[in-house]
Amino acid sequence: MHLISELRLPAGEKGEDRKGGQSSLREVLDKVKSADFTGYLRTTLTLEGDVSNGVLVFDQGSPTVALYSFKPAGSNSVEMMYRGERAAEFTLGDSIFPDTSISLVNVSDKQALATLIDDYHNDRSPDLTEFIMHFYRDNLRVEASGEGISDGASILELKQAIMKYHREKSLELSGKRGIKDVELDLDEGESYLVEEQSRDFSHGIFIGYLAKGYAGLAISRTNPRMLRRAYNEIEADLIWLTDHESTEERTIPPSLEKIVVVLEEFMMRKDKCIILIDDLQYLISSNTFEGALRFIRSLVDRISEHPSVFLLSIDPTSLSPQERSILEREMRLVRER
Repeated sequence: MHLISELRLPAGEKGEDRKGGQSSLREVLDKVKSADFTGYLRTTLTLEGDVSNGVLVFDQGSPTVALYSFKPAGSNSVEMMYRGERAAEFTLGDSIFPDTSISLVNVSDKQALATLIDDYHNDRSPDLTEFIMHFYRDNLRVEASGEGISDGASILELKQAIMKYHREKSLELSGKRGIKDVELDLDEGESYLVEEQSRDFSHGIFIGYLAKGYAGLAISRTNPRMLRRAYNEIEADLIWLTDHESTEERTIPPSLEKIVVVLEEFMMRKDKCIILIDDLQYLISSNTFEGALRFIRSLVDRISEHPSVFLLSIDPTSLSPQERSILEREMRLVRER
């Protein structure tokens, strides 16, 4: 299953299926605009084992939501999901490739479409209408001869740029995954929800950033003595998330207010940080989901103003579908595969 396929896309009538290409995408976008199309455009591209899926949602010809997922080849890999302008860029970029499958799906159920828009629209995203207009102008306008602009070289360059970005932002693992095996490039100032069955994956990302020279703070349900053994004595601030009082290790109870204070103090002392909280379930069970959500939103805003990366680990099976959907809207998503 790919992330896009897990979205609750409303049922509709498939208007058409076509292959990608400059002229093909141009015709689709012209049709969407001229017909005041309401529904979504969906793309699928499999290239050398890499699989990408995109969705652009339109309401009366205006783009409202853009979603995109990319999974590199290999059974042990990380699937990344994007929203907003970046997702629109990748979806439209894929659509230019001849091997891409493009579908238009008309949706007559206005309430279902409104629900989708409410669920996934990121209010902080730039206007997608303007972005798509610029993409159309730069990549799809027609020369006097009737052919697409820079047919060949520009497509190859765009393809290479997109694939390079994906491979820099995604992980291809080989062999057995261990706590030190994860090397994943993430964006500073961003917060990531790490969906995993165990905590090894998020700690692997954390260790990778320690190796890059980032100052690290991990608030973990695992005793720091055991983490230091797994980290091979890599330096980081490790705090045990527990109600248990220890004379040997630094501890913190599942108090959201106290955790915020600790994180703020750490970021004030460090220029570039990697911060990990590895058990959201424990915080929710010790407080409430609503309280944990307010706590997360506060941290996301703080991180956005600092050259840091924030990782929040969660076992997705511990959440209801509604809770999971809410959290995935607040943070960027990285899923263990």
